[in-house]
Amino acid sequence: MTGKRLFRISTATVLSLAIVLSISLKPVPAQADTLSELQQKQAALQQKSKELDSQLQKLKNDKTKQQQYLNTIKEQALNLEDQLESQSQLIQQLDAEILEKQNSIAAKQKEIDADFQKLKQRVYALYLTGEASNLEIILNAKNIMDLADKTQLLKTISEHDTALMNSIKSDIDSIKEEKTAIENKRKQASATKTQLQTTQRKLNALVKEQEQILATVTQNEQAVAAERAKNKAEQAKMASAIQNFLRSYKSDGKGMSTGEVSRIYSVASKYLGVKYVYGGYSPSGFDCSGFVSYVLKKCGWSLNGAPRMTCHGLMRYCTKTFTSRSELRPGDLVFYNHCSHVGIYIGNNKAIQCDGDIGKPKPGVERVDIRGYWLNCDQVYGRLP
Repeated sequence: MTGKRLFRISTATVLSLAIVLSISLKPVPAQADTLSELQQKQAALQQKSKELDSQLQKLKNDKTKQQQYLNTIKEQALNLEDQLESQSQLIQQLDAEILEKQNSIAAKQKEIDADFQKLKQRVYALYLTGEASNLEIILNAKNIMDLADKTQLLKTISEHDTALMNSIKSDIDSIKEEKTAIENKRKQASATKTQLQTTQRKLNALVKEQEQILATVTQNEQAVAAERAKNKAEQAKMASAIQNFLRSYKSDGKGMSTGEVSRIYSVASKYLGVKYVYGGYSPSGFDCSGFVSYVLKKCGWSLNGAPRMTCHGLMRYCTKTFTSRSELRPGDLVFYNHCSHVGIYIGNNKAIQCDGDIGKPKPGVERVDIRGYWLNCDQVYGRLP
């Protein structure tokens, strides 16, 4: 009975992969060939849903991180604005101090000019007494500094006059030094402000860039959320399609209920690919009747208390046997070649069964089409109690 099983297995595998890759979020067809194909599509949608959930969670986490980063940049920008405001106030204060020093210098200059006139008068008086010479040098002096450098004058004035001149010169030098120090602070503050303004421009550009990144992440999140919602809707449609499929095989009181069919198919499908072992009736290996017996026991059939039944025993266990294909319903048993092989009908000309011949390749549990090769195997059908 192995026939072209390896070819069928390869073909089924390729078809299964094609179904998974082609489903994505495309609309579900109104009808499918088999219940298994509908369930494969449902599984693919569920897998896609998990992927979307994971992708959405990653986007949410990324969005949180991007938002936190943006908040940090904005906090830095606000702090920078405070620094700029403080620096501007410092510059204003230094400008005021420079202006104050300029006013002090002007006032001191008036004082110096007045003292200089007094000094000239003092020297003139000395001249009248004959204690000085070269009066013209004194009278033509441009300023106190020029006068102070004249060695001729230093010989004609008293120590008191020399101390007065030195005091005036010291005052001028002191004021100039203070003004220079303030101007240097002002230059430094201005340079600092320029650096802060450059940093501010960079931060503002970074804020705009980060806002664009955050907007993109938000758009992606919204797109994935929309795709996820669409996926959920398609899953609901698929679940409805499966129920409709099962319901369509429920006859007027004959055959299994929709729930029973779903249950027996769900249990049987878990063991697809389990190897064929002659006499086996456990997931470590089945033969045909051992597989059917195991599934029925799992689904609540008592099998009259036996751990398993042979093919003939299963046929006798059925409440009805028949050969008309029109009476066949999902959940019915299919017996081949005078009860030498048995499987479970799952609808739309498909059965799930454990195939294998001693001495030949043993594909184990698989889904098969009861037409073609299997149609020539003298089929009889049995209805379970």
